[in-house]
Amino acid sequence: MNRVAACIKLIQILSVRTDYIKTEELADLLETNPRNVREYIKELEVAGYTLESMKGLYGGYKLNKSCLLPTLKLNGNDKKIIGDAIAYLEKSKDFMEFSDFQEVMGRIVASVERSNEVTPITMIDRFPLAMDKSELEARYQTLQECIDAQMKCEITYRSAKNKEKIHTIHPYKLFVYNGTWFVLAYNESINDFGYFKLNRLVDIFKTRNHFTILKSYDEKNYLDDFGMTKNGEYYKITLEFTNLNMAISERIYGRHQVVTELDPSHTRFTAEMQNKDMIASFVMSFGKNCKVIEPEWLKDKVKKHYEEALKEYMEESNV
Repeated sequence: MNRVAACIKLIQILSVRTDYIKTEELADLLETNPRNVREYIKELEVAGYTLESMKGLYGGYKLNKSCLLPTLKLNGNDKKIIGDAIAYLEKSKDFMEFSDFQEVMGRIVASVERSNEVTPITMIDRFPLAMDKSELEARYQTLQECIDAQMKCEITYRSAKNKEKIHTIHPYKLFVYNGTWFVLAYNESINDFGYFKLNRLVDIFKTRNHFTILKSYDEKNYLDDFGMTKNGEYYKITLEFTNLNMAISERIYGRHQVVTELDPSHTRFTAEMQNKDMIASFVMSFGKNCKVIEPEWLKDKVKKHYEEALKEYMEESNV
């Protein structure tokens, strides 16, 4: 019998016995010698199994059955990683199951939970949502229950133009995009799918009406690595940045992004991005340090915005 097979058989023997088993008896059962048994015991302990030993006439070895699978051997760095994850998720509104996650991690390694070994992460949300997390969690929970039970729900939704409208939706999936929770849902009002921000839900009501997942539904048609595929078509844009070489290279802003350093002060940026208004806002957020090379419609849109803004300020100055 090879070493691995012997260790497995040793576990099987110990797992069905409630008393202490002497080394000699184990050696007979494994058809080996006591010295090898002690080596197998060491192997099991290294693997994470907990074995109790007792000397004397009625002594021997006994397996701690509170964990028939090997316990995790976590080093200092493992504990730090888990602690960092707990600290990060606690400060983030993106992870709704934080309490359950913390409990699970606590069971894995109790020393991680607010241990002195863990240095809390400093995480600053520059533009946090103006909403209490408990309220967001309540909306999330209601929608998740509807998703699990395939129940329709009625929502009162506030649009970007601050207009409220009632919709009956079939919720399919909850997801995070740019730090904000959305639900992908079939909207009976338009007979098509749409995206709804959870923080714009004025009211939500679970109905007693079931819905059936459409056979034609394919999540990839609505969500991809860059966000929401139905958030408008993709436009190829080319920009030139001044004195922002490093800042532009640090993030992925669009599909098929390419950043080329022209010289120490200038960077050429090309990518495919969605939603004309969002693209224009992205460009203008860099002020005079961003120049639109193409397309023409983006040049015109940015130019018009600045002209209208300048006109308003000039009119105020003349009053």
